[in-house]
Amino acid sequence: MNPHEIERDLRLQKAYYEAIFVYSPDAVAILDAYDRVILINRAFTKLFQYTAEEARGAFINDLVAPTCMRVDAESLSAKALQGFSFEVETRRERKDGSLVDVAITAAPIFIEGKMVAIYASYRDITGRKQAERALRDMDVKYRLIVDHSNDAVFVVQGERVVFWNPTFRELCGYTDEEIANLHIAQLLHPEDRDAVVTRHRKRLHGESVPAVSTVRALSKQGRTLWINNNAIVVQWDGKPATLNFARDFTREKELETQLAHAQKMEAVGTLAGGIAHDFNNLLQTIQGYAELLANRADCSDSERLRLQKIFDAVHRGRELTRNLLTLSRKMEPHLECVNLNRELTKLHDILSRTLPKMITVRLDTVADLPAVHADPSQVAQVIMNLAVNAKDAMPDGGTLTLKTRRLTIPEGHTSALKPGSYVCVSVEDTGKGIPEAVRERIFEPFFTTKPPGSGTGLGLSMVYGIMANHHGTVLCHSLPGQGTRFDCLFPALPHQAPDTHDSPQKKTLAAPLSQATVLLVDDEESLRASGREMLECIGYRVLTAADGEEALNIYAHEGPKIDVVLLDLIMPGMGGRKCLEKLLTLRPDAKVIVTSGFSANDSIQD
Repeated sequence: MNPHEIERDLRLQKAYYEAIFVYSPDAVAILDAYDRVILINRAFTKLFQYTAEEARGAFINDLVAPTCMRVDAESLSAKALQGFSFEVETRRERKDGSLVDVAITAAPIFIEGKMVAIYASYRDITGRKQAERALRDMDVKYRLIVDHSNDAVFVVQGERVVFWNPTFRELCGYTDEEIANLHIAQLLHPEDRDAVVTRHRKRLHGESVPAVSTVRALSKQGRTLWINNNAIVVQWDGKPATLNFARDFTREKELETQLAHAQKMEAVGTLAGGIAHDFNNLLQTIQGYAELLANRADCSDSERLRLQKIFDAVHRGRELTRNLLTLSRKMEPHLECVNLNRELTKLHDILSRTLPKMITVRLDTVADLPAVHADPSQVAQVIMNLAVNAKDAMPDGGTLTLKTRRLTIPEGHTSALKPGSYVCVSVEDTGKGIPEAVRERIFEPFFTTKPPGSGTGLGLSMVYGIMANHHGTVLCHSLPGQGTRFDCLFPALPHQAPDTHDSPQKKTLAAPLSQATVLLVDDEESLRASGREMLECIGYRVLTAADGEEALNIYAHEGPKIDVVLLDLIMPGMGGRKCLEKLLTLRPDAKVIVTSGFSANDSIQD
């Protein structure tokens, strides 16, 4: 190649490099071996706002390095001056002081092994950085929403959970490390596993499967959870997966079950009311004739003892009916003067025979305990409920103590009871105790720590309700590992009440008014017969009626001669209440005693 051709090629190469330099979309600066500007291109002027004349001879960092980043900029310059190439993303400053995101590429220029200049290229990446920042901000916002969602949000790919939020972790009870290694079947109730896994596979294969479903999940602790799940097919890391939104409605399901149980109990209560009415009528007939026999002048002591057995059976029958009605919430307490020492003695005998043999039942009562106004059957219910709880707290055995003591409530006591004298019945166990968080909720209806199907959560709430109905309260004292004591506080009566269960003695009945007339109204023929005989036995003249209509007809004709009406409340036809209203219409000063074996509403109270 001759000199002319070589010169032409050099000029052509120079023209190529000048065109690349001048028309490059990136801002380019050629720096000397001291980091001073030799040349800049048009893009540099456009990006950093300096003309070629302004830039020439200036140190590059004096032109474009922000004050706050000068140390880092000088470090990069030193690296380039040492002959090293580099690429870095950072920020640089324009002439007007504004900052711009740039990607810097720097490389040394060598001639005959000696570095004579530095090539520095600045690419404006502001748009990309803004997009990245917006994407990061959006990711943070979505993450906040997902992390604080009340629903469990999770992604299932294949048959494993590959993404989950904190709610999912709290719901299933596993740690993050455990979740990552679980097959989805391990999170499902055994009876639902096959169906749910099959639906998941079909969904991923594009088959038509409903997005929303109800499934039963299983927590790490073995608790069954009712879940409403909404599954959507998505691409996750380039592969098909399901994005799931799961809502726990276990509590609502439990309440639904409890409502159904409550409705069933309401039906039982209605049935119990009807049974109680008929059963009490039968008991009244038995007791009436037994009392007639007991009050005969020639009744011997041995016959009186046999009759006592009948009275005892009638009493137990009434208690049975009262317990049934209490269970169905159909009966107010039947209050009487009660010696709680005597009641606890009876219950001590029962519990000693019925509780597991590894539980020792102790009785610790104080002498001369004041009487209380209470329903003996409901007192028994309170003690039995607390004893059952104590038994459950001592699966390996222990000691159950029934204790009585006197107690005085001062002004301002935390129980909010009226100040005064109380009788305290304590049921104390040596079991595992109750944690504070649980202790705060134990009297809530339906709250239970027992496994599903092992308890209704009604026992302690009924204890609380019964004590409230007795104008007292129940207090719980417990520490984990140190046993539990329930204190049931009953207002004490001012004086010791007489024993209400003495053996029957022959009674001296008050003499009736001379030839007084009684109208006995009852639909039960046996009660009318026994009632007539009993009243006539002590000197009354007795008229009877089987219903309200017959009673009004008799009263219309015999009214002036009738001294008192004994009126059953529940009868066919107009019933006792309507009959009473019409009797008082006929004679406003009529004397009427209303009676009933059972009332499903507040008619008697009214």
